[in-house]
This record gives sequence, structure tokens and C-alpha cells, in this order.
Amino acid sequence: MAPTGAQLGDLVNRLTRILRRRTHGLPIPPHQLRALRFIAHGSVRPARLAEALGITPRAVTDVVDAMIEAGLVVATPDPGDRRAKVLEITEEGERQRAAARERRDEAAREVFDPLDDDERTELARLLEKVVGPPSC
Repeated sequence: MAPTGAQLGDLVNRLTRILRRRTHGLPIPPHQLRALRFIAHGSVRPARLAEALGITPRAVTDVVDAMIEAGLVVATPDPGDRRAKVLEITEEGERQRAAARERRDEAAREVFDPLDDDERTELARLLEKVVGPPSC
């Protein structure tokens, strides 16, 4: 008998908890890490960052302010519109992003190590079918 939606949800929740435990104590909160990953691709306006992260402009202001205060990003005038600002990752932001990525990758390797390549491919295909392709 196929698992119910609730049973699948429980499995996904357990997996999420396992990954969170293994990455607990990252130097950057997960929402800031997602923002840094996006900003690392090139300078971006806060409104575009909010859109990419799927959050409101007000919420992105809080995220950006915290990252600026932590020295992870800087806001500079947009060369195309000096009234607007663009965000750029700093060396410290890149250093912390790389360290967090390394720790997350290590945790994921440990969790998914029991799966062979075909199983990983199938899991990725099924998860993307449910949640869609990666956004950031």
C-alpha cells in the first residue's frame, strides 16, 4: 500500500529535522544564507532579492539590515539609478557563505550517503516534481 500524504509529510519533516540538527550553529541564519547565495551571483536591488526569496519588501529590509550590520553585504548606489541601492556581497560575506555551504554539503553527504546514484537521481526528480526546481 502506498504511503499517505501525511506519512510522506512526516518523513520529509524527519529529514528536515535531521539536516537542521547536523547544521545547527551555522554562523549565518538560513534566510540570510539564501540571500547571500543570490547576491553572490552579482549585485542586486533589494526588491529583486525579495522577489527571488519569495518574501515581502519589508521582510527583505530586515534581512538586508542584519546582513549589512554583520558586514556580509554592502549597499551602494545603483549606477543606473542613483536613487536606488544595490547589494553586493563582501569578502566576509563570501567567506561565511563558503563555510556554511561546506558544512551544509557535509551534512547532506552524511544523510544521503546510503543512497546510490540512481536512488539520488530518483529522489531529486520526485522532490522537484513536488516542490519545483530550486529558486536560489
